[in-house]
Amino acid sequence: MFSFFKRKKAPPVEAVPATPPVTAPVSPAESGPGTPAAPASPVAAAPAAPAPLPGGSLIGSALVTPIDIPVPSATPPERQRWVDKLKAGLGKTASNISGVFGGSVIDEALYENLEDALLMADAGVPATQYLITELRRKVKDSGITHPVALKNVLVQLLTDMLTPLQKPLVIGEHNPTVLMVAGVNGAGKTTSIGKLTRHLSDAGESVLLAAADTFRAAAREQLGVWADRNLVDIVSQDGADPAAVCFDAVSAGKARSTKSA
Repeated sequence: MFSFFKRKKAPPVEAVPATPPVTAPVSPAESGPGTPAAPASPVAAAPAAPAPLPGGSLIGSALVTPIDIPVPSATPPERQRWVDKLKAGLGKTASNISGVFGGSVIDEALYENLEDALLMADAGVPATQYLITELRRKVKDSGITHPVALKNVLVQLLTDMLTPLQKPLVIGEHNPTVLMVAGVNGAGKTTSIGKLTRHLSDAGESVLLAAADTFRAAAREQLGVWADRNLVDIVSQDGADPAAVCFDAVSAGKARSTKSA
C-alpha cells in the first residue's frame, strides 16, 4: 500500500559520446618551460555552398525561387468593363426600387418613394405616372395589402410595357435604314457607333456615318476616327445644324444605295 509513495526511477539516459576538446596551438613563446606543446588541430574546411538549382538563385545561404508573375492579356477587356459598369448601374437601380417595398404596409409614402425611385432610374415622367396610376388601381381592385405583392404587380406591369419593344433589327427593309444614336455625354455613343459600324461592315453592309453632334467639342473628329478605322464614309459639317447634317446624310445614302446610315 505504500508503493504509491515510492519514488519512481528516472529512465536511463543514453550515453552521448564525448566530443574531444579542441585546443588551439600554442606558440613556443607562450608555452612555458615544462609545458608540453599541444598538437595543432587540423582546421576543418568550410562546407562548399550548394549549387543553385535550375530556376533559382542564391542570396546568402538561402535558395530563392523566382516568383511567377502573371502576364497581362494582350487586349484590354473593354467589353468586360462595360458589362461590369452596366451590371453595377442596373444593380443600384434595382436596389433603390426594391428598397421601397421593405415596409409592412402600402401607404401614400410608399407611392411617393416609388415615384422618386422610378424617376431617378430614368423611367420617364409619362411611364412613371402610368405605373403609379395602374398600381393604385390594382391595389384598389384586388385588395392587395402587402408591399411584396405590390412589387410583383410592378414587375408584371414593366414586363407588359417592355415586351412590345423587343423588335429585331432589320437591315435592308428600308433604303437607307436610318439608325439614330442619342444619349447624354459620356454614355458611350461614339464607341457604340464604331462597334455597330464594324459589325455591319463585317456582315457585308454598306455603311455611311453622319456626324450630327455639331455642338460637342471634337465630336466630329472622334466619329471620323471610327470611320477611318472601319473604312466607311462619313458626312460631317463644321458648325452646321444637326438636322441639315442628317438630311445630307440620308440624301447621300439614297444616292449611293447605302443600306444603313
